[in-house]
Amino acid sequence: MTDTIGPFTTPQLKALAQFLPVFASPDFSPGAMTDMVQNANGSFSFPYAVMSEPVMAFLEAAYDNGWVVGHFDWTIWADTNEARRLISDEADLAEATSDQLARLLTVLIRQDRFADGSLLAAFNSGLILRILRRIDVLLQTVRAA
Repeated sequence: MTDTIGPFTTPQLKALAQFLPVFASPDFSPGAMTDMVQNANGSFSFPYAVMSEPVMAFLEAAYDNGWVVGHFDWTIWADTNEARRLISDEADLAEATSDQLARLLTVLIRQDRFADGSLLAAFNSGLILRILRRIDVLLQTVRAA
């Protein structure tokens, strides 16, 4: 986790853009929620998310390359109109800056620690794939400059 947002370098953009073909594959699965299980002693194990290997590698790359930001209150930002538009409006997300994408990824990744399965939902809805497509566009723009 980093305390600053951007500017994002070509290697930082590549670190996440490399996951685009993997996550865009029709065979890709981000993981699944386990079932509730009754243990031998009568207690229950509640469902939890089990992420696939590519998702775990993606999370590591996001942390290692400054895409998960620690210096801003992500819980407050998640409730802003800006955050809501980026999540719900594909046109807004398609124009997002790398700083906005870092904030959004921080929300999605950190939120999963408190609401297990929310990151799986972001993958299953296509939101993570749309974020990666935007990162790839930003990467291509940097390469063309």
